[in-house]
Amino acid sequence: MIDEFISKSMQIAFYQHKEGTASSYYWQQGSRILPNRLSIKDTDMTNVQRKGRNLINISSGQLLGKFKVAEESPLKQHKPFAVSTKIFKMPCFPLFIGYGTIGISGASGKVEGDTGDLVILYSTDQWANITIFYFAGMGNINDYEQVAKFLTKYVESGFLAEEQKKGNASQQIPSNGL
Repeated sequence: MIDEFISKSMQIAFYQHKEGTASSYYWQQGSRILPNRLSIKDTDMTNVQRKGRNLINISSGQLLGKFKVAEESPLKQHKPFAVSTKIFKMPCFPLFIGYGTIGISGASGKVEGDTGDLVILYSTDQWANITIFYFAGMGNINDYEQVAKFLTKYVESGFLAEEQKKGNASQQIPSNGL
């Protein structure tokens, strides 16, 4: 039951590193919930307040992005239409780069807190291509562990690779007994 719920709420986006840049990734296929261009780095790019989860978890990087005028997404609410998250390591799930919860720009123009939406980043080729799994409303610490268990089975089953080859990653993915 939990796996079916996770499967139905999962959105997948594939991003590719732009050659000659330090951290620019461009959308290739899948969900368009995040901006077409993201900056993903294995170190912090901006200062983050040292409180809450930032004091407890081990950081493995940061994800930043801004929507362009023509892009549409429920996350695009206030100028400058920014999204960001600190990426935290997942020691119990070394298969993944890490996880974070998406923050979006508020009325003040600054990223103010987060949406509660969970992202888990995955790569098999030293960050040349990054798969981002997006789960709306599942940013609770208890949820991320359940989601990571599901994703481990999902990735190891080979289903992700099949979907990427077919170009079906933006469609709802059935749980297929995972």
